[in-house]
Amino acid sequence: MVKGTAELQRPVPLYMQVTRQLRAQIASGELAEGERIPSQREMMQHWRISMQTASKVIGALKTEGLAIPSIGRDTIVAPGAANRIAVAAAGTAQATADRPADTSYDITATAGMSAAPADVAELLGIQSGRRALRRQEVFLDDGTTVRLSTTWFPQAIAAEAPQLADGSPLPAGALAYISEASGNRAARVIEGHAALPADADTAKAFGVAPGSPILVTQRQHHTAGGQLIAYSETMSPAGTWDKRSYAITGA
Repeated sequence: MVKGTAELQRPVPLYMQVTRQLRAQIASGELAEGERIPSQREMMQHWRISMQTASKVIGALKTEGLAIPSIGRDTIVAPGAANRIAVAAAGTAQATADRPADTSYDITATAGMSAAPADVAELLGIQSGRRALRRQEVFLDDGTTVRLSTTWFPQAIAAEAPQLADGSPLPAGALAYISEASGNRAARVIEGHAALPADADTAKAFGVAPGSPILVTQRQHHTAGGQLIAYSETMSPAGTWDKRSYAITGA
C-alpha cells in the first residue's frame, strides 16, 4: 500500500512533491531501512503521475543516498537513510543560521538569459555563446558596493527553480532555493581564489581605479551525484573582509 497524500499542487514540480513525501516517511521511520519503496507503477496510480515522473522520483532518492536497488527489481530504503536526512537538515539549519552575516547589506539582483563565455559554457555543457540563465547580485554597505556576485545555472536547474530568473533577492540564497524547489542539494564545492586587476567595468562598480586588485572567488557547486547546479564568480575590492562560517561534519 502506498502511503502519503495523493493530492499534489502546482507549480512545484510533481516529482519533487512525491520525493518530499517519501523523504518525510523515511525520516519519521514510517518507511524503515530495507523496506520497499513504492514501485513506479504504484506511484503512477497513487499520485496520478507519469512513468517519467515516477522514474525521476526514484532517481532523486537514489542520488540523495536514500534508496538502493535490491534483489529483483525492487528499490528499498538505504541503510542509514534517516540519519542522512537528519544530518542534511542540520547542515541546512547551520547554513541558514550563518546567512545573516549578509543581512547588514542592501542587496539588488538582476537576472536573465545571456550568452555564456567559453569557460562558463564548458562548465554548463553547452556551446560557447549559447544563452544560459545568469543572475547577478550587488551587495551594498551604506550605498557603497562591497561585493559583486554573478552566478550561472544549467538549463535543467533553471527550469525547475523559476524564481532564479526573477530579479529579486532570494532571502536564504540561491542554493537553498534550488534545494527547496528542485531537490538538488550542493554536496561538493570546487573553489578557487585569485587577486586580479580590475577591468574598467569592475573598477567603475567598486569606485576604484582600473587595475586595482580585486579578490575573485570562483565556485562550482555539485550534487552528490556530480551534477553541476551552479557556477558563481564573486568579486570584492581590496580591504573588504568577506567572512563566511562553515559547519564541519564527519570530524
